[in-house]
Amino acid sequence: MVKDRNELKWLRRSGDEWRWVQQYISTHADARMRGNTERFARRMVEGYDQVVVDIADFEQTTEGLKFVTRLKNALRQHRYRSASNGKKPCTFSLQNSTRSGLSHLASNNQMTETEAITKLIDDAEWAAKKHKEQERKLRIALDLKRKSAELNINSLIAQLEEVMKHLEHSTELLVMWEQSMESEQPPFNGDKETLKCEVEKRMKNVKTINTIVAARYSILSGT
Repeated sequence: MVKDRNELKWLRRSGDEWRWVQQYISTHADARMRGNTERFARRMVEGYDQVVVDIADFEQTTEGLKFVTRLKNALRQHRYRSASNGKKPCTFSLQNSTRSGLSHLASNNQMTETEAITKLIDDAEWAAKKHKEQERKLRIALDLKRKSAELNINSLIAQLEEVMKHLEHSTELLVMWEQSMESEQPPFNGDKETLKCEVEKRMKNVKTINTIVAARYSILSGT
C-alpha cells in the first residue's frame, strides 16, 4: 500500500465516501483505464489509501482524467441525494409568473434557485420569530399597563375613602351645631375674608371627591 501520496481534497477520509467511490470505480472503469486488468484486480483492496492510489493512476491518461471528472460529478450528485447531508429532494409546481420571478430573484442575487427558495424560507421564519417576539413584548407592556392602572385605581379608592370620612365628619359637626343652636344661619361677627378662605379650603375636599370619582370611572370604562 502506498502511504506517501497526498490525500484527495475532494474526497473525505471520514465516513464511507471512499467505499462509494471504490464501488463506482469497480463498476464503471473499463479495461483501458485500468491498464493491466490483472494488476488492477489484485490491488483492489478496501481502503481510502487504495482509492487515492487508483485515482492517481487514472490521472496518468486522458481517458482516465475524463473518468475522474465523471466520478467527481457523480460523487457530488451522491452527496446531494444522500440523506446524511440533511437534504431531501422536493418536487412542486409553480405558476409561470412565480417561476419567472424566482429565476430573476436568483439571478439578481447571484445564487441558484434552490438557494433563493432557502433564503426566502429563512427570511420568512426570521420575520415570524420577530413578529412573535414583538407580540410577547406587547403582551408584557399591556400587562404592566394593566397592573399600573390597578394600582392607580386602588390609590384613588383609598383617597376617596379618606375624603368621604372627612366629609362625613364635617357634616356630622354641622348637624350637631344646627340641632344645638336650632338655626341654620348662626350669628357671625368674624372676618369675612377669613371665612371665605376656610370655606374654599373645605370645598376643595369636596371638589377632590368629584375629580377622583370621574377619574375612576374613566379608568374602569376605558374612556
